[in-house]
Amino acid sequence: MPAGSQIKGIVMPVPTPFLEDGELDEKVFEQLVDFYLASGAHALFINGSYGQGPAMPENQRKRTAEIAVRRARRRVPVMVHIGAVDPYTSSDLGRHARSTGADAVAIVGPYYYSDHTEYEIVEHFRSVDQATELPVLVYNNPAYQGYAITPAMMAGLREAVPRIFGSKLARGTIPEAQRYRSAVGGDFSLFAPADNLFPGMLVGITGSISPPLSAAPEIGVRLVDAIEKRDWEKATVEQIKILEFLAATDPLFAQFGRSSQREALRLRGFDVKRFPRWPARPLTEQARKTLRESLEKLDIPLGS
Repeated sequence: MPAGSQIKGIVMPVPTPFLEDGELDEKVFEQLVDFYLASGAHALFINGSYGQGPAMPENQRKRTAEIAVRRARRRVPVMVHIGAVDPYTSSDLGRHARSTGADAVAIVGPYYYSDHTEYEIVEHFRSVDQATELPVLVYNNPAYQGYAITPAMMAGLREAVPRIFGSKLARGTIPEAQRYRSAVGGDFSLFAPADNLFPGMLVGITGSISPPLSAAPEIGVRLVDAIEKRDWEKATVEQIKILEFLAATDPLFAQFGRSSQREALRLRGFDVKRFPRWPARPLTEQARKTLRESLEKLDIPLGS
């Protein structure tokens, strides 16, 4: 199996909390990392979209990587997202991730310039890989990249960069995942959204990197545990809970943006002062009530 294949199951995208001035809130970040470890997350994903990596200066991105690796203490793999507009920034972040002891890196395709040629995309990944020398997860996010890395492109990318072990499909469906697996190979790890996790794992999806589960990691862990034990009845119950939770909270995200995720973390007892790292509309009292009720249905403890 390729290096990086130990990363599977619930790979928790750790949100990065900030102080009111936009500086990193290290205390709450440490609490969140410890929370996900205690909840049974199978790996940690640092500085992705939900982790606010692209909105953070390099010094903050490096600091969160250091904290996460130190607190994980090799109990679970830690994967650090190092994607950037240019390969030099990504390479610097990658070398730093390796120095911390991170287990793998994730790289979103070079963004903003959505007219990149395939050659430019491949060379971006190749140069960053050569500087980093860690297993690579391709973070295939067409909405944020401005283009899709198609199955055929992914196959060529992996041939050019053998350390690529898998991909996160940001909006991935099961048929889409199977197209990538057919093009790239059966040993290629694929991570899909949590709403596809139960049926997806039955047909070879590796796991999920799901921001909506950041306030309720336990339910994702319970689902994967049930699947691995072939307890189909419990797996069905847990998957339905996830679907109902998403149905209740997706409209809140559409209306309030990432403030809804901040409020969910507050309801779990974390003093998140600013998230995201830009002004966002606060939730109304009715929206908070809806969010609390949706969390209460998951059989997880809430803060006072």
